[in-house]
Amino acid sequence: MADWAALFAEMDAVKRRLAFNDRDGLWRHEIRRTPAAAEKIAKITTVTRCPVDPEYAEFLLHADGWPAILQDIDLFGTPDFGTAAYTEAEELVRVIEDEVEIERGDHLSRLIPIGASRTDIDILVMPCLRDPNRLAPVIWIAGGEIERYRTFSEFFRGMIVENRGEADSLA
Repeated sequence: MADWAALFAEMDAVKRRLAFNDRDGLWRHEIRRTPAAAEKIAKITTVTRCPVDPEYAEFLLHADGWPAILQDIDLFGTPDFGTAAYTEAEELVRVIEDEVEIERGDHLSRLIPIGASRTDIDILVMPCLRDPNRLAPVIWIAGGEIERYRTFSEFFRGMIVENRGEADSLA
């Protein structure tokens, strides 16, 4: 599994640099939330009717979501599941699924939102895997598939790279 302390340290450094370079206040600059309790993570299943991905669950034990993980895209934590933001993300997924073919591969069913933009059409989803021990990909969708990450930890590393690129472009 991922070394979340090292990944958080790297993301924190990149986010500080991005906030410093964002002189025009283009983006929200928020920190990760405090860790979630295991029983709160288990309750996600009642909302999604899907087992929680093991790496995502491990992340939540270290940070219960991350508002503005990238620009205005919020990475959901346990308090977000079942909220209006989650319901809107689910509806957007249904609309997108009707219009765009999203490759799911074997053993993958419906898409579960794990993050969404507050102002745009970006949404982060994970396919529901019935095997609770298998790792699910994270798919970034904005009108179509933008990026696909093999695992949640790979997605998080990708968000570090995206934020670093944003910080560089604003420098």
